[in-house]
Amino acid sequence: MKIITDEIKTRSPYKDLFAIKSATLSAITKSMKKDGFNEAEPLVYWQIDSVGHVLVDGHTRLEAAKQAGLQEVHAVRMNFDNELKAVEYAISRQKNRRNLTELEIVNCMGELDKLRQAGRPSKELAPHGANLDTGKSSASTAEALGISQRKVERIKIITCQSIRLTMKPRQGGRKRRKSRRTKSKAKKSAE
Repeated sequence: MKIITDEIKTRSPYKDLFAIKSATLSAITKSMKKDGFNEAEPLVYWQIDSVGHVLVDGHTRLEAAKQAGLQEVHAVRMNFDNELKAVEYAISRQKNRRNLTELEIVNCMGELDKLRQAGRPSKELAPHGANLDTGKSSASTAEALGISQRKVERIKIITCQSIRLTMKPRQGGRKRRKSRRTKSKAKKSAE
């Protein structure tokens, strides 16, 4: 099916999963200027009632089509049960076409974790203290990204440690600012 390029909307989390690489964009744009849009690789969008045609897969191809001056592109409409399923689909399409960089893996893990956390029921609602954490999210994240569960767990550990390390200097910085304010107040009261 052909669709007008301006009718396709890009939005988070899909547009943030993978950066558009300038060399790739340039090569695809050049190809589209010469041969037009390749029907064998259509864009994939999700029709969301209040938003419209939301691009799930094909951000580089859409940008290349716009730069090539194409008014229409080939696109396929997919239906997803929820945003998590759409993100998992987008990741699976990319992992099958390219070697994911470490940064892309970390970004994808973050989006998957956010969406899984948003869909997780509150522990406060669990009857009789039932444990709602019935499995590790790292197993499903590993499957979605095509990497080992151990690698997912290692990345999570490193991410948590780096967050803790970056928070320590902030706390010290706050204390220094506080003490400077206290000193300036003391000077003013002494005058």
